[in-house]
Amino acid sequence: MLWYKDLYVGERAEKRRASIIQTMRSGKAAPSAYAILPAANGKDLLDILQALRLCGEQGALWSRLTGREPLILGIAWGYQDALELAGRMVDEVYRATGAFDVKAYLGLDGYPGSDGYGKAAGRIDRAADDAEVVG
Repeated sequence: MLWYKDLYVGERAEKRRASIIQTMRSGKAAPSAYAILPAANGKDLLDILQALRLCGEQGALWSRLTGREPLILGIAWGYQDALELAGRMVDEVYRATGAFDVKAYLGLDGYPGSDGYGKAAGRIDRAADDAEVVG
């Protein structure tokens, strides 16, 4: 599992941030935890998934089906928090660029791809602790 270094965190997830990250890294997650990822289909802007789907055996299945490790851009507590966070992320991209190219804005030009993660290589961490993830 890969973590975006400037991890976005939903309002309801803020006080649970360390716990959500630690449980996901350990292969578990609370049913109320959600993750925001770059869209898997290349057409949408972002994917919102229940964090459980990215942990343990389900996470391994997700990786096999998509051909890549999940890149967590943001975490939320509850589906409504996840929707609000995704909206906030897209709004930030639009206000900064006048467009909706989330991957370019976040430096994920090579994601997904066989050539790695493009410019984002320095913005992604494989197994960081909370301080490194949000660093």
